[in-house]
Amino acid sequence: MPGRFKTLEILSIAATFILLEVAAIAMLRHSSPLEDLWLNRVSQRVSAFCWGWTGDVSRYLSLAGENERLVAENHALEAQLREAQAIIAARDLEEYGAAHRLSPDFLYIPARIAKISRGGQHNYVIIDKGSEDGITPGAGIVTPNGVVGIIGAVDRHYSYGRTLMNPGVGISVKTGSDGMSAILRWDGKSTEGALLQDLPIHYEVTPQDTVFTSGYSAIFPSGIPLGVTGELRTVDGLSAEVQVSLFQDFRRLDFVTVVVNPDKEEMEALQR
Repeated sequence: MPGRFKTLEILSIAATFILLEVAAIAMLRHSSPLEDLWLNRVSQRVSAFCWGWTGDVSRYLSLAGENERLVAENHALEAQLREAQAIIAARDLEEYGAAHRLSPDFLYIPARIAKISRGGQHNYVIIDKGSEDGITPGAGIVTPNGVVGIIGAVDRHYSYGRTLMNPGVGISVKTGSDGMSAILRWDGKSTEGALLQDLPIHYEVTPQDTVFTSGYSAIFPSGIPLGVTGELRTVDGLSAEVQVSLFQDFRRLDFVTVVVNPDKEEMEALQR
């Protein structure tokens, strides 16, 4: 109870002080024109400060909603940009194919890489297109710089594939002045290195020859440039291999094109 009375006493004193201050200001306001003018200026400045402060608070509180709107807008613009870049990449590959007589029977589907591994021995890639976009298992993954890999499994909206940086992937290629065919595989070391393997010892290669897809498989059209040849060396005295410097650097991959051969199953059935 003593504490309660003490609080009431303090409040009473405060109220009395405020009333006396208001009365004093009122008396001062009507005492002379000079004091009246001074008080008007002070009150206007106080009002302007209060209005400005409340406006700043209101704008600050509205920033959260504005930021959310801008974030959503940025995401939408980024999605449109990614789609446009993927379409441009596919169009560039088709134009290259038309200029270099790539097979017109392949379907070209633009896609974006959702995930890719590079640091292991069995590297893979996941792209953001699936069965609903026309992707099928066994389709090839390419860019204007070469071959990326082969689709292994397909879901509705995503597809999984093994990249060329995987010992289980071999690409049928042609190289050399006589256009001899060989199998191109990753060298297991770098993101830009590959090997032409199991070549006859008498095979002659000119450094800086361009290596192309042969078109002998049903996965890739012929004539896609993959890289240039380097040093030739013998392996166990029985065969030779050639180092290849790939055009495609797997450290710089974002957009790809999936090449689907509609006749692939029929061709494989005939082979069987």
